Amino acid sequence: MSQARIGPDRAIRPPAGEPRPLRLPGFESVPAPGGLDARLAARDELPEVSLRLVVEGGAAAEPSEAGGLAELTARLLTEGAGSRDAVAMARWLDRLGAGFDVSVSYDVAVLSMHLLSDVLDEALEFLAAVTRDPRFEQEEFTRLQDERLDEIARELDEPAIVADHALISAIYADRLYGRPIRGADGSIRRLDADSVRGFHSRCYVPDGSLLLVCGDAREGRLAECLDDHFGGWTGSREREAPPPVPENPVTAAAMILIDRPGSPQAELRVGTVGVPYGTEDHYAIIVANAILGGLFNSRINMNLREDKGWTYGARSFFRFRRGAGPFVIKTAVETAATGPALEETLAEVARMREEPPGRDELLLAKHALTLSLPLQFETPAQVTSRVSRQLIYDLPEDYWEAYRGRIDAVTPDQVQRVCQTYLTEERLVLLAVTDADAVEAEVERFGEVQRRDPR
Repeated sequence: MSQARIGPDRAIRPPAGEPRPLRLPGFESVPAPGGLDARLAARDELPEVSLRLVVEGGAAAEPSEAGGLAELTARLLTEGAGSRDAVAMARWLDRLGAGFDVSVSYDVAVLSMHLLSDVLDEALEFLAAVTRDPRFEQEEFTRLQDERLDEIARELDEPAIVADHALISAIYADRLYGRPIRGADGSIRRLDADSVRGFHSRCYVPDGSLLLVCGDAREGRLAECLDDHFGGWTGSREREAPPPVPENPVTAAAMILIDRPGSPQAELRVGTVGVPYGTEDHYAIIVANAILGGLFNSRINMNLREDKGWTYGARSFFRFRRGAGPFVIKTAVETAATGPALEETLAEVARMREEPPGRDELLLAKHALTLSLPLQFETPAQVTSRVSRQLIYDLPEDYWEAYRGRIDAVTPDQVQRVCQTYLTEERLVLLAVTDADAVEAEVERFGEVQRRDPR
């Protein structure tokens, strides 16, 4: 007698449930001194607050010969401020029980804090101290400068970092995006404490800066705290104009080979100039990249990892910025697989250009991009992070609310068209960091080979 099946048939994928709605808290303007654009989204479910201060102090504001100045300035903010030295600042933050972080991009510098609401007043005092009154003492500057130079020296022994830097240099040459945000040995050595002080005085100013506050806070009390701690802060700064989009990427060599004698592994990169935020192809590009290399089950990863077993992972991404950031494919394989892996990667890019994706593949990518979206706005820190991105890059007011609908509206033909536009074969730069003698003859089929030394 056959036994009836109990429970669901696990061989059949269950249907997807209804997507969770995305509900964003509204940000309201709060009076603030000096022209600071302060906004609050009050949420009292938990006694926590996220602060995110955005200043126009990214790498775009540096002189071209001073690469790494923005990053070094940001690192020094907590190394003494006002009457407190670096140790006292660390103890102050520890006593608050707050998290503090500074990040620098090409476009902006962002100071972030996460804290319990009962220390909001003193947390804003801390934020004001590091923003308005850092000491930039020579001893601390020299220590962090030496640390950065040591990091740069160590990075030369990291094939992945060597590959990343070499690729953007090949694509952009001496333009802004061709320089590492954290600087190079020569540019860091040219800096001094006065360079940092001057950069800070130009960029860390209220008018042109943005403060987002999300969590258990009230408008009236917040306005009082801002007046107490940021009152008298002066200065104005406009955004740097985004760098012009290069007509074509710099392709002095179609195949760049950086020699690492005896290396059993190869770091591989394929890249080109991408697009800035705000292009009309924005959503089609996001979907196309998800299919090509943006997800675990993307074409490149399934080919190189799951089918061929050459790598632990392969991925691709577009870096959207105020200017045209790069498109990059990256992976690492055994040296013997260098040529075949590049060939398969280029074949997957060509397939994206030659045929539109199928219905199921397109739907899977869209679901991966949209169904988890509400989970990205659950905490105050997530909210300030996503909304600050929207404001930094002048995205539409309904960018996040309309994101799912605009992704769902992308068609197979649009996916194919953006790949035909931005990922043509003649635009792509190929790069490998590996034992050059072992692979040079094999990679000559991809174009003229230019050998380089990692140092």
